[in-house]
Amino acid sequence: LLGDQGSLPFQDSPLAGRLLGSFLSLSPEYTFVLEDEGGPCGYAAGALHAEGFLQQRDSSWLPAIRHKYPPDLGEAVLFFHAEPLAVPQPVLRRFPSLVQLGTAPRVLDIGASRSLALCLLSALRANGSRGVFCQVSDADRQQLSFYSKLGFVALPVAWGSSPGAQLLGRLL
Repeated sequence: LLGDQGSLPFQDSPLAGRLLGSFLSLSPEYTFVLEDEGGPCGYAAGALHAEGFLQQRDSSWLPAIRHKYPPDLGEAVLFFHAEPLAVPQPVLRRFPSLVQLGTAPRVLDIGASRSLALCLLSALRANGSRGVFCQVSDADRQQLSFYSKLGFVALPVAWGSSPGAQLLGRLL
C-alpha cells in the first residue's frame, strides 16, 4: 500500500495522490499518519459523509488530478482515468463514512496500526457517524485480516467493483 521503501510516498507523486490525495484535499481533518524512527509508515484516512465526499471527488478532485497526470504519463496514473464505481445506496445509508487504512511492511507492531485505525474510527463516531465502509482486494489477505480484527465484515451487496474486490463495513 505504501511506497517502495516502506514509507509514505512523496505527496506530489501519482502514487501518493492515488492513496491519499482525495482525503488530504477533501477530508484532511480525518487523515492521520503513523510515524516511527524511519519516518511516516502508515495512515488512516476517512470521510465523515462518504456520499458527499465521493461526489466531490468525482466532480472536482478527479478532473484536476487527471489534468495534472494525463494518461500518456504511464501505467501509474491510469488509475485516475478509470471511472470510479458508484457505491450502492444501501451501503451509504447504513455505513455513511468511508475509511482507508495502510501501513508499511516494516510496521511489525499490530498495536500501533490498530491504535491508528481506532483513532480514526473514534473521530468519525464522535462526529456523528454510525458506520464505516471500505474497499479491499480479495488478494490482500493481510488487509482483510486486519479489517476483520477491527470488526469489519464483508457486505453482501451487488456491486460492480473491479474483479476481486469487496466492500467491508462496520457499525460504530
